[in-house]
Amino acid sequence: MKIDLFSLAIAGSLLLVYLVLFVLLRRRISANATVRYSSIANFKSIKPTWRVRFRHLPLALRIGALVILLIAFTRPQKGLEIVRTARQGIAIQMVIDRSSSMKKPLAYKGKESDRLGVVKMVLEEFIRGNKRDLKGRFNDMIGLNSFAGFVEENSPLTLDHSTLVNFAKTIRPAGRIEDGTMIGDAIYYSVLRLISVDDLLREAGKKDNDYKIQSKIIILLTDGQQTRGGMSPLEAAEFAKANGIKIYTVAIVSDQSFERRDSVFGQFFSLMNESLDTTLLEQVASITGGTFAKASSGEALVDIYRQIDTLEKSEFDESYTTYKEIFPVFVTMGLVLLILEQILSHTLFRKIP
Repeated sequence: MKIDLFSLAIAGSLLLVYLVLFVLLRRRISANATVRYSSIANFKSIKPTWRVRFRHLPLALRIGALVILLIAFTRPQKGLEIVRTARQGIAIQMVIDRSSSMKKPLAYKGKESDRLGVVKMVLEEFIRGNKRDLKGRFNDMIGLNSFAGFVEENSPLTLDHSTLVNFAKTIRPAGRIEDGTMIGDAIYYSVLRLISVDDLLREAGKKDNDYKIQSKIIILLTDGQQTRGGMSPLEAAEFAKANGIKIYTVAIVSDQSFERRDSVFGQFFSLMNESLDTTLLEQVASITGGTFAKASSGEALVDIYRQIDTLEKSEFDESYTTYKEIFPVFVTMGLVLLILEQILSHTLFRKIP
């Protein structure tokens, strides 16, 4: 929360003056008793009622109201988000396998979810940061493609990462008709997207936009092998290399020997015959100068992204925080306490005279 220090000093001074005057006035009033008794022994046996016990409540409410109103006088503001102004970054095309095999379980943070679900969770942490291992890619233009039997563009290259993350959440595993693993096509169309970003920036340059791309990369995640048909992944990799685009490939694998299946008759465990040949993915990464890695859990995937962060660094030029005025909340609270103090002072805790 942000406050005006000068206003805070004035508010503190006013509160101190009020408290000093209140104490002096109370002492002066209590110094002169209105009725004198020869002995108060008989009064000691009388138990005080709850009204007597809480007789200082109106005063406490008044002081509390004044404190809150003085805090409102300092114009407190709540920081909403840190906005970073990007001037130079990396163009990253995220490519996610959404074939039916991505429904298989994958562990992350002590829980099991389907592979696609974990990939989307870690993707959001990679883009926004998780305050532990990943710092976020706030300065980079990021696009998103998903693929199964065909390639789908889920988000164009953008600096609006919140919208991109929301688009990523809508990706679902492929059905039987659209199932497949067209890795070559996914790489080819992602390369075309990265090539077109130069034209987009040149067009934006007419509007005094000086954002520049320092490099272009593709991060491809899959748990399968190339389906017959479509472009060869090696040909697509050569196309990427010719255009100066580096590809990082990640194979989602399982470290479990058994697979759990749920049915109306209960849970069954079957032997997993999953043997993923990653030779093609390794070659794709090697051709373009990227790296290949395997992930058998969400934590392993986070570690892979952390390593990519160290290889593909992007710095921020400028950042600032947007604020929202919250002093109306304090004004409302202070007025409510003052009204309550007046009601109690003239009803339950009324003094005569």
